[in-house]
Amino acid sequence: MERKLTRPREKWFFLIVLPIAIAIEWAFALWLDWSVYPRAEWVALVDLCLFMPIVYLGLFSSELSAKARGLRALGIAGIGLFAASWIVPSANQFLISELAGLRAASFVFILAFEGFVFWKVMQALYAKNADAKAIERDFAVPPFIAKLLVLEAKFWKAVWSLFRRK
Repeated sequence: MERKLTRPREKWFFLIVLPIAIAIEWAFALWLDWSVYPRAEWVALVDLCLFMPIVYLGLFSSELSAKARGLRALGIAGIGLFAASWIVPSANQFLISELAGLRAASFVFILAFEGFVFWKVMQALYAKNADAKAIERDFAVPPFIAKLLVLEAKFWKAVWSLFRRK
């Protein structure tokens, strides 16, 4: 029961707090005279890539596991880096251009991780004894979605068996 009460706070962080922080940084970048302060990109990077993940970790320190908090904080830092690359003029991107390689490497890691998770879900769905309750429990999928996933897997198994017979 406690878990369901904390989820809306996390949702509001991503729907309200993070977009407001990005809007504030954008306003800062619009009003700043970049010719006087050419290396002011650090302000956006500190606020979006360090401060916002720390705020997230502070707000949800007891509600999630350390692994989940760390992954989400890294995601917030990645969103901050992406936003900073759009907010800061390209002529003033010194650190951001250096961090672009890190962003590309993190995308490769994220895609590999997502592929691994996808593979595990597909293995569980197409197992001979696929069970919606097990899918729900193992992958934190809502019950209705788990049932639909199992039904879809059964449908595709039936289609595949029809093609193999011909």
